[in-house]
Amino acid sequence: MNLKDKVSIVTGASGGIGCSIALELAEAGGRIVLVGRSTQKLSEVASNIQKLGGVAVWHSVDIRQNSAVEDVVKKTIDRFGQIDILVNSAFWGPPASIENTTEEFWNQTIDTTLKAAFLFARAVVPYMKSKGEGRIVNIGSLAGKIGEDNRTAYCAAKWGLEGLSAAMSEELRRFNIHVHLISPAATDTPWWREMPTNLTPETIEKMIPPRVIAQAVRWLLSLPDQVHVPDLPIYNFQNPFEGKQSPFEGI
Repeated sequence: MNLKDKVSIVTGASGGIGCSIALELAEAGGRIVLVGRSTQKLSEVASNIQKLGGVAVWHSVDIRQNSAVEDVVKKTIDRFGQIDILVNSAFWGPPASIENTTEEFWNQTIDTTLKAAFLFARAVVPYMKSKGEGRIVNIGSLAGKIGEDNRTAYCAAKWGLEGLSAAMSEELRRFNIHVHLISPAATDTPWWREMPTNLTPETIEKMIPPRVIAQAVRWLLSLPDQVHVPDLPIYNFQNPFEGKQSPFEGI
């Protein structure tokens, strides 16, 4: 796919991996629809894209609500007349033991990380079908391939995203819609600074730079239609949390 002038909806675009992906796709000449919660951060990302000569609009919405998702998609069609790419990068996933995982905590994790991806995919697929092509990229996690200590809800959400991606890939293939899952391990985003982990300079040095994930998205999207990469795991070369099987082990 030639990314120039393609219209991409990117969720979780106010920071971290989502922001990096939005900037990368804008650099490739795409038109970007930024979706997130923070109006200030979304506005800053859009401004940065526009300063580089790119096109970006933003929507601050609760992506857990179907009405909000459908409104973003409708406004995108009204503005650009097409949707070529969807990147589901939004997540919510602080650590918690199973005893401390309340129903509210569980619902927020699942709804933000998994349900929102489903809602956006469901909303954009009809437009991709009518166009005869489309790409959906779901940002998974290493926690969607293995179990991790004190991450019951988050692992469940990311494992669910893996299943959603696999099912959609099979269903949508005949409509020339590719579905990709990218599963990064520990990535150096601001989220880690908010978590109860002992971040040392050595820990951060071993993390994956977020732009690497963005570059992987760009590479996947740039592949010709006859090539399909359904699942792309990206690992840390060395474990940032040496001596632990998972980042929040034993907290």
